[in-house]
Amino acid sequence: MQNARWIFSLICLTLPFSSNVQAATPNAYLAANTTDRIIVKLKPSSSPQTAKASVEAVVQNAGIRASYKKPSSNKAHIVQLAQPLSLPEAQAYAAQLSHDSSVAYAEPDQLMFPSDALTPSDSSYANQWHLNTANSNNPSASNLPAAWAETTGSNKIVVAVVDTGVLNHVDLAPRLIGGNAASSGYDFVSFANRGNDGNGRDNNPSDTGDWVSTYDVSTADFSNCNLRDSTWHGTHVAGIIGAASNNGRGVSGVDWRAKLLTARVLGKCGGYLSDIADAIRWSAGESIDGVANPNPAKVINLSLGGTGACGQTYQDAINSAVTRGATVVVAAGNAAADVSSQRPANCQNVITVAALNKVGGRASFSNYGSQVDIAAPGVGILSTLDSGKTTPNNDHSYAYYDGTSMATPQVSGVIALMLAANPKLTDGSLTNVPALLEARLKAASRPFPTTVDRACTTTTCGAGMLDAYQAIRAVKLPPAVNAGTALTVQTGAQASLQGNARDAFGGVVTYQWTQMAGTTVSLSNNRSLNPSFTAPNHAGTLKFRLTASNEVGLSASSDLTVTIANSTAKSACDATALTLNQTNNGQWQSTCLATNRTTRHYASYYNFTLTQASTVTIDLSSSAQDSYLYLLSGASKTGKVLSANDDANGSLNSQISQVLAAGTYTLEATTYAAQKTGNFSVKVTASALNNVCKPNSIKLGQSLNATWLANTCASSHRGNAFNAQYYSFSLNSPTKVVIDLSSAQDTYLYLLSGANATGSLLAQNDDSKGTTNSQIVQTLNAGTYVIEATTFRPNMTGTVKVSLTAIN
Repeated sequence: MQNARWIFSLICLTLPFSSNVQAATPNAYLAANTTDRIIVKLKPSSSPQTAKASVEAVVQNAGIRASYKKPSSNKAHIVQLAQPLSLPEAQAYAAQLSHDSSVAYAEPDQLMFPSDALTPSDSSYANQWHLNTANSNNPSASNLPAAWAETTGSNKIVVAVVDTGVLNHVDLAPRLIGGNAASSGYDFVSFANRGNDGNGRDNNPSDTGDWVSTYDVSTADFSNCNLRDSTWHGTHVAGIIGAASNNGRGVSGVDWRAKLLTARVLGKCGGYLSDIADAIRWSAGESIDGVANPNPAKVINLSLGGTGACGQTYQDAINSAVTRGATVVVAAGNAAADVSSQRPANCQNVITVAALNKVGGRASFSNYGSQVDIAAPGVGILSTLDSGKTTPNNDHSYAYYDGTSMATPQVSGVIALMLAANPKLTDGSLTNVPALLEARLKAASRPFPTTVDRACTTTTCGAGMLDAYQAIRAVKLPPAVNAGTALTVQTGAQASLQGNARDAFGGVVTYQWTQMAGTTVSLSNNRSLNPSFTAPNHAGTLKFRLTASNEVGLSASSDLTVTIANSTAKSACDATALTLNQTNNGQWQSTCLATNRTTRHYASYYNFTLTQASTVTIDLSSSAQDSYLYLLSGASKTGKVLSANDDANGSLNSQISQVLAAGTYTLEATTYAAQKTGNFSVKVTASALNNVCKPNSIKLGQSLNATWLANTCASSHRGNAFNAQYYSFSLNSPTKVVIDLSSAQDTYLYLLSGANATGSLLAQNDDSKGTTNSQIVQTLNAGTYVIEATTFRPNMTGTVKVSLTAIN
């Protein structure tokens, strides 16, 4: 057989009592780069009743020596080649089949193979250091004790382990679906010899061992494999996620209560990509070949992978699982290389996990790169195992393993804890839960240490180090809400409420002001942080409540008391309320001194209120004096200066033009020279901004340029401090679209359903392909959708470009 590339499961075994630490070749099976099967998916127009005949016709027309093998999930089919081919040869055959007009795509059904052991762990590693509270000795520990004080999990959450199968280990069996390995899921290994259990697919996912003997390598099926003992990899991974805990025996899992579902995909010397894709779909609740899954998983752990582009089969299976609400967690790989060439770690809609050593540096074997999402401990990880070198021998053994395979289940276990901590994540009230979990998991991560060997950065190892406690808090804490300090307002005066709400781990998505007591007033824009109202004409007390909700469905409230006081006699420096778009005449007198010019200048003060964001022009004109104009925030003459002007358009008059948000503002009308008196006029002209937060139209194939402006349109998903632009588009049929957002600013992109800015969240992206631009690639049904183009950081302005294209 020709040299070829194998896909391998990211396994690394450490001999429990070895003190001889030496590096081993991480990818012992890279020489076995062959496959004997091709995945073919027909276009939707093909008839299901004649699918087998259609595939056979495609093969015949291509002149390829192959036969129909079996149907697969997602309306794909497996073609059996007459003999094994190298991967480049198989890819050429697949490309030839893809040219047929009835074929949607074809790709090699590439094999996945276990890897050899990586660096052995020293026996002095202190049990399960990775679960401990992070400290100076173990800065990368996952901080589980504090997390367990918040939640130890829920038996309503199911985590799928897509791996080699599991064993009836005494410290694991109680956590398996059905209470034992044989009933814990399904065996998807379709090749009987590889399954090593005497048959193909069946309902027993027990691990029968994946050893490779001298006899095995003498056969055609396993001639490209290396000799090895059984790894019991799935049992080790499952124990990290959820070994029976707090039971006075063995080891503890990350999650103490979640149920473990087993999908066996790797057998003797590996397993096929098509089997893995079927297992991913089935784990999330999709029936495969008539086999239903009565226990759909909310978390799917894939401690496996290999070289190559993601491919349509993997991506379609992952997308299907995510659409069903499952979060897919994938190992970055053990090749010490950029993860961009490792699948499925390079697929979209997955959480890709790198491995850390005890001091917080990147593990020597771990893959890295911009597509890594987070990092977790992956060296010296103690978990459940069996001592048998071939068949199972001891149901109460434990061993240390290294690898991204060991880091990944820690993330899966933490996500299961997050789901248990917030019932709204599982009750159907929220959309796109996997994306929310990923965003909050990353926001809760700890910074990497910078003074260690192979120090990680956010461009090599993801957002940060896994922190279980902070991740629980990220989905359990409501936003912090402050309705503001108590106000006193004069009867009949305009007033503006100044609330604030923030979420430490994400965005605040809704605001709601409600009047709780007092004479009823009309609040303008009560779904913003700063609504305004006109005070009643009699003294009294009003009470208002601000309620804010975050992305994970949690709300909090804060109350504000407003005292309405009878107006007192107006002093010379009291502000006069202006009517918008009308001229008001005034006079500079020595009885009122300027606050912002100097106390040697005379001034008059005016207030005006905007009920919505507007373009405002303020004119101060005088034939007697050289005028000077200040614009201040709020209702006081001591407010913050927003703008000032002298000598507009080369004259002695003053003018300020500015876009202002809804609220109350104050004008200081004064003079350029000191101690000047005389008459003047002041006028505030305001026009509401067109289409504030109303989506603009964009069509397929179109690119639009726009500008983020301050205080004009706030992001409905990032929060009120983030400026945004919205675009809507409609599709007449199912279409795969690419949405690109580019700017000099660090961008953030959302895709929403419906025709307005408050639609359901379908997808989001930040930092596409390692840049500060954003991209979403999504297959959408016919309908109307909205793009929210905003920024990663608050209060950013500048130009932005949005492009919408379709992929055939």
